[in-house]
Amino acid sequence: MPTRVPNRSSLRLFKGQNYRKLKAKCLSVGELFLDTEFPADASSLGFEKAVEWKRPTELVASPQFVKSMSRFSVKQGELGNCWFLSALSAITQNPGLLYRVVPGDQDFADNYAGIFHFRFWQGGQWVDVVIDDRLPVVCGAILCFTSSRDDDEFWSALLEKAYAKLHGSYGALDTGKSFEATEDLTGGVTERFLLRREDLLTPTPTNLFSVVAKARQRGSLVTCSISETRETPMEDGLVKGHAYSVTGARRFRVNAPRRPYVELLRLRNPWGDETEWRGMWSDGCEEWNLIPKSERDKLQLSIEADGEFWISFSDFAENFDELSITSLNPTTVNEEAKEHLITMADVVTEAVLHSEVIKAAEVNAVKVWEVVAFDGAWVRNATAGGGNTRDRVFCSNPQYILELTEADDSAEEEGTCAAIVTLMQKNRRANQLPIHPIGFFIYKLGEGEKIPNPLTVSWLRLNVPYFYTRTFSKTRTVTHRLTLSPGRYLVIPCTPTPDQEAEFLLRVFCEKLAKMEEYDEEAQILDIAEESEDEVDHAIEDHLRVVFRESAGDANEVEAVKLQCMLDQLFPSAGFADSLDFTRSLLAMIDVDFSGTVSFYEFEALVSSLRRWVRVYNERKDEENDLLSGHSWGLGDALRDLGLQIPRRIRALVVVRYGDLQGHIALRDFLMATCRISVMLVRFEAHRVENDQHAKIPLTDWLANTLYC
Repeated sequence: MPTRVPNRSSLRLFKGQNYRKLKAKCLSVGELFLDTEFPADASSLGFEKAVEWKRPTELVASPQFVKSMSRFSVKQGELGNCWFLSALSAITQNPGLLYRVVPGDQDFADNYAGIFHFRFWQGGQWVDVVIDDRLPVVCGAILCFTSSRDDDEFWSALLEKAYAKLHGSYGALDTGKSFEATEDLTGGVTERFLLRREDLLTPTPTNLFSVVAKARQRGSLVTCSISETRETPMEDGLVKGHAYSVTGARRFRVNAPRRPYVELLRLRNPWGDETEWRGMWSDGCEEWNLIPKSERDKLQLSIEADGEFWISFSDFAENFDELSITSLNPTTVNEEAKEHLITMADVVTEAVLHSEVIKAAEVNAVKVWEVVAFDGAWVRNATAGGGNTRDRVFCSNPQYILELTEADDSAEEEGTCAAIVTLMQKNRRANQLPIHPIGFFIYKLGEGEKIPNPLTVSWLRLNVPYFYTRTFSKTRTVTHRLTLSPGRYLVIPCTPTPDQEAEFLLRVFCEKLAKMEEYDEEAQILDIAEESEDEVDHAIEDHLRVVFRESAGDANEVEAVKLQCMLDQLFPSAGFADSLDFTRSLLAMIDVDFSGTVSFYEFEALVSSLRRWVRVYNERKDEENDLLSGHSWGLGDALRDLGLQIPRRIRALVVVRYGDLQGHIALRDFLMATCRISVMLVRFEAHRVENDQHAKIPLTDWLANTLYC
């Protein structure tokens, strides 16, 4: 169910495992930790491979958790997770950020218990993942996957294991995009630049080198890749289908008559071996003689088979397909990391918005950007409305009102606001679910303009989107930077086709105060006209009295079993005979004294309500299949006809609970859902705090109201 994103400072324990408690227990009994949630077997590998599982203490004489913690601490093994390791290599250059992911006070010496923990950002919240230190090895002592250049250092291998556990197995990490990992390691927001083809996601700026250099200067994580389905080494030393981290960006003056300066990037191949660029500016290349010795000394150039190399920006742009810059949200990191990172004000206004000049950092100019965020979900047959604005199902998508209160102080266009809108699919890799193409529409609302709620197709046809995703990208995260004027906007995240289910996180970054709220119907009991006394059929009333007396006898009351028989007689198509629990719920709805029985007058009121419910169902159901649609024009309109209004996201739960695979709701299920909804609304109203959307209810009353329903 969509909710406001939880407090980012909170920490969720993955699988409910508490590192400190588990470690204390192991130390108290003198045993090394064995993680039953991620066992040392084939299920954790995620594929077939003959391995042994050994602890670092069994592999080397004096294992160290951290020895250098540098970009050279990350070497790719047999797993195809270069996308993760390139991100990990990039974050090592910002110790403050890295120590948020790798908590301190962990080692193999003091109070060693074979247990470690790491933290990752997942959909708006930091998650603490506990592991034991058994690692898969081959040939008795060779780590299968990530390792360090120092054979006795193990933090990177253990962190990789924690990330694998978070996603279900090591195999789940095979193939991916680097920006997924940079976001998971920082909670930042990513912009992607596709270098060798036209793409409407993020147009490639003409001064991209300046953007990269500025990002590197300020601490952003920068990664790049060459597109291909399989990793394929090329003659020039680069590898197709492979991801690299950008570990440096420098502009040098050179001793050449027609070339006053050269722009160079330093890249690192996570393989960490001799597979490096062999063209101009590679290790030992004669072009380095064009740079003054003083500059070369500053770079501490070394010719080693360590996977790291320099490449000119022109060669980079010619050979690489994608570059990603993950800018950091200051609210997601600790104080130590803030000393190193790009603030959103600096990154977005200068780098993302393509400043023409690489400026030096100004400490006094640091600003924290406003971040508004919501969790949401596209639910099949309910709120997964697709991306066709002319289809009435589009109106079922989740909707949000964004309000920008004032223009930025340093806006490139006077009177405007810089806004970064990012939409992320959640939990797809961990649940082994496919990635959907995603995007969003943004509509500018006039001052004081009231829009229909629920949204209508006619309104959409009369209003042109201010912005929309022209190409839906099949990627975990879609980010767009926009220049907006202060005011109100309607944001509608969606997939291109209906019924593509997924959870998502919608975030908007702004320099000035911004507000965002879900645009949905308010849960309430509506004022609708009741049937007048003259409209009541007295012949029906007399018939009801006869039916009731036949079952009630002298007691003048009936319990659930007798009530079931009576209702089945009066409503043969509703299926009362198939469910006694259905009848009990209806009885509880009108049983105000909790007696477990109903009188004639309660029975008469129940039948009157059921007749109305059945009539509305028949008026709103689809003619083709004789069933009620779970969408707004079916379930939503039917409930409103009965004076019951509930938000779109709650109706989605009704469809999940009571609908069939196509989202259609049968008569009996509609009656049951209406019963539950009306009871909960009435009972909430009885405890509502005056003029508020909150209720104050004692625990015993809450138990009574929820159990007897």
